[in-house]
Amino acid sequence: MNNRTFSYHRGRTLGGSSSTNGLYYGMGSSSVYNYWEEVEGNPGWNWEAMRQSAKKATTFVGDPSKTNDNTFMTHDPENYGNGPLKIGFQGKVVSSGPSFMKALEVLDIHPVRDQNSGSPLGIRQGTMTLDENFMRSSSYDGYYLQASNRSNLNVLDRAIVASIIFDEATLGSDEVHAVGVTFVDDTSGTFHNVSCAKEVILAAGAFHSPFILKQSGIGPAEELKKYGIEPVVVNENVGEHMQDHTAFSVIHAVKPEFAREASTTDMENDVDVLNKEQRNFYKGGESRWNSKWSAPSGCTNGFLEIPNHELEKLGAGDIITANLTHQAHNEILYESVWYPKFFNQYGGPKKNTSYISITVSNLAALSRGTVKIGSNSATSDPVIDPNYLSEPADRAMAIQAVKYMRRVMQHPEMQRWSAGEVAPGPDVQSDEDMLEYAKSTMVPNWHASSTCRMLPKEKGGVIDSHLRVYGTKGLRVCDVSTFGRLPDVNLVGPVYAHAELGASVIRKDHGDGEY
Repeated sequence: MNNRTFSYHRGRTLGGSSSTNGLYYGMGSSSVYNYWEEVEGNPGWNWEAMRQSAKKATTFVGDPSKTNDNTFMTHDPENYGNGPLKIGFQGKVVSSGPSFMKALEVLDIHPVRDQNSGSPLGIRQGTMTLDENFMRSSSYDGYYLQASNRSNLNVLDRAIVASIIFDEATLGSDEVHAVGVTFVDDTSGTFHNVSCAKEVILAAGAFHSPFILKQSGIGPAEELKKYGIEPVVVNENVGEHMQDHTAFSVIHAVKPEFAREASTTDMENDVDVLNKEQRNFYKGGESRWNSKWSAPSGCTNGFLEIPNHELEKLGAGDIITANLTHQAHNEILYESVWYPKFFNQYGGPKKNTSYISITVSNLAALSRGTVKIGSNSATSDPVIDPNYLSEPADRAMAIQAVKYMRRVMQHPEMQRWSAGEVAPGPDVQSDEDMLEYAKSTMVPNWHASSTCRMLPKEKGGVIDSHLRVYGTKGLRVCDVSTFGRLPDVNLVGPVYAHAELGASVIRKDHGDGEY
């Protein structure tokens, strides 16, 4: 994308990214999970298993009567259970949010009761990882705090995993045995070894799970040798096939008389306003940082499936060939701010001006990236090349996204708030210029996955359906890096469900049954 580099946010804290993300909770299309089992060859990994695991993880606590506007704020109790993760609705809705939901009718996107029943298609107020008091619910408070007093649980922070320790007697065999982990104390730089009683389980995510495997000698032979790492298990698939969703926006200025009603830009863009809100928050007074403002930029996400004949027409027929049908292709989000916030040749947010953004995320991208090592140091960063927009279909989808976003903004419900398009601006009209705009402003949607895929090894896999790393014993990976096909939704819901199902698989393998 025009040789750009950008930061990729990760949650380096207790609770991981569930403690820092945008709070949206969804599960996506049943067809994706059934594909895991039926096409990718992973018995037991299907929609019904993931649905039951999601119910095990969640409890719905949302109360629309506590919000200022409960338009399209509905849910189906059958999609939630009695688990530790709380799911609810945002407490404060900007006035322009319901207008956006109504405007999506121009794309044939209409209100639905719940988007977590096996199809995300449609629009409603999004479900979020929020408790009864509109405060964040995460894996830290939902899972860790409940287990923190267990005698067999020790959590080390500021500990960087350097490599996996293998039984030297098994090196050179067809199955090397993992017996522990080496980690670096981030405060002192000293190395420590920890032995495992049963297994080592990696859950370091799409970037660091393949990174740790490679630092341990598991991965592409030439890449490992380049940095002086002796291959223990050669698997050319480690760190390959990275999938992700991307996002970019069409941005409008807000009419001055609606600056605070339709937008929350002032709180983000004006340091004086931000400081005032922060002071009020910490004093316990009324503030847009208080519990009602759990998600100031909104959480309204519409999901669109593009018919096959339309995909062919716009030059994205490869999506059909890849069997990425019967699912959502675009997520259309509403942001009551300038999003993503950075300056480029198309401008940037100005002080004393409020903005709203229509954002599209491509949920059926065909471009594939890589995660490689750049040294043999455990404290170095992975070398990430997401390879966005490398496939013609993805470029066609980006051009179409601009047209979709503009159609939504031309709806009377949105025009009532708009003072005009500021990015990309009225001069951008050709397909070539629209694609250039996408290349210049597109950002990750923070959904990287599939770098240690659960597939047969000969089909590009790193682990089997029991999460076991090929060529090893006592080593598994259980995180988003194992997804063969990326779900058509934000990854919070799928990650919790995958973790619950993975825990059940591991316990059964050890004869522990369900938990």
